Amino acid sequence: MEEREIKILTDRLIPVPKEITFNDGEEYIIKDDCIIEACVADVYGVEEKIKEWSSLFWQASPQLSVSVCATAGKGNPDAYTVEVTQERISISASGLNGVMNAMKTLRQLAEVQRGTERVTEYFLVPCSIKDEPALAFRGIHLCIFPETPLWDIERQIRIAAYHKFNYAVIECWGIFPFDSHPEMCWADKKLDKGELKALIRLGQELGITLIPQFNLLGHAAAGRIITGKHAILSYSPELQPLFEPEGWTWCLTNPETRRILTDLVMELYEFFDYPPFFHIGCDEADNIGTCRECRKRELKTLVKEHICYFRDLFAKVGTKVIMWHDMLLQQGDERWKGYIVCGLPEHQLSELYKELPKDIIIADWQYGYPKENPEDPEPEWPTAKFFKGEEFSVIVCPWLNQNGITSLGKLAGEEKLFGMLETTWHISHDRNFITIFCTAAYAAWNPAVNPGVTMASRLSLAHHVRQLGWDTGVDEYCKTGWNQYQVDPGHHPHSLL
Repeated sequence: MEEREIKILTDRLIPVPKEITFNDGEEYIIKDDCIIEACVADVYGVEEKIKEWSSLFWQASPQLSVSVCATAGKGNPDAYTVEVTQERISISASGLNGVMNAMKTLRQLAEVQRGTERVTEYFLVPCSIKDEPALAFRGIHLCIFPETPLWDIERQIRIAAYHKFNYAVIECWGIFPFDSHPEMCWADKKLDKGELKALIRLGQELGITLIPQFNLLGHAAAGRIITGKHAILSYSPELQPLFEPEGWTWCLTNPETRRILTDLVMELYEFFDYPPFFHIGCDEADNIGTCRECRKRELKTLVKEHICYFRDLFAKVGTKVIMWHDMLLQQGDERWKGYIVCGLPEHQLSELYKELPKDIIIADWQYGYPKENPEDPEPEWPTAKFFKGEEFSVIVCPWLNQNGITSLGKLAGEEKLFGMLETTWHISHDRNFITIFCTAAYAAWNPAVNPGVTMASRLSLAHHVRQLGWDTGVDEYCKTGWNQYQVDPGHHPHSLL
């Protein structure tokens, strides 16, 4: 096959598989009674999913055979192999996760037959694919603000799953209506729990697990600091004893704080269907330990007891906690020059990591790209290497810098870190949507091959978003594409309302 045709076909794939070879020969026609074979170690759900997605993707009902092969996809539940010939599609994987990844790749490759006004059938070019992710944890961090419609979160979950992210951290910014403590939410901005539960179940169907985040140290306002809003104290000033005087961090000496936080996190844990991870935040806690009672205690001991309590709480139910890295490293330390750390010298928390359980997963957020000149070597990313050296599992967490995303993905793959968590915060639309769901998708699955944002990847992403819109029957202008509007779209889909 000619090089140009290979590039055309490869450009359709986000992310690019680890190994893919296109072969000459007649196309495989996807239609009723076409042959699909699956060889898996675990058959659970495989037959149903292939039938469901064949109908959804291509309006086809294939002749399907599923056989058991104990060694199929051995060692990686997300790995798969595909062989497409003129006669059949053959998929091999350990189980349902690998099969779903194979089907996602095949959908991105499939093309409609030409020469007709309307779609009659799809076809695939003969090819061989052997694919597996470089990282076990491929996550995206999505925020639900009072201004965020859940249909927009659904769109991002769907495209993340389609691009083979397998986790989505969901941070509800003061809008989750807790049954245990209703006052811990904007009274007039509550989300619909039924809609959120539907998204959790949708993630399970698409192969992406939703993980709740609740901030247990800083960001206790559940509102962005630049707005001055406080989801609890703005309406309930009687609850001030639960927070440090400025309201930004939780008061760690008040026993009522821990009691209420326990209720809140366990309610979220149960609502999210008992996920394997829970994100406890713990970043940017600048005014930690400033009230009269907290000032009397050693801050390191207070923070250690607080984090370990919640680590132990989740350990009892078999769930690991994830926490941001920044408060564990001290500003002014030359080892971290040029990188993000938030611990202040007066906090004296730089040795706290030595006393934390090693099964806490460290989420190291570095949003820039500290490389001044093109001829300079790649950034060292010393913070991630430091926590790995201290025997923690580490997740690298980039944001919107394309070079930073690419570099951190490579680091995670080369250093065999636990994974990557692409953050979005309040900026996940317009050009940033392209960066997140192209560059970060490549970096999380196959960081060795990362084309970044190109015209080809933009066009492929737009096509993928349309495909997912077809799946859900989108028929409103504002829900198409990745922005509500085309003119002055802003950062948020409802910024003009």
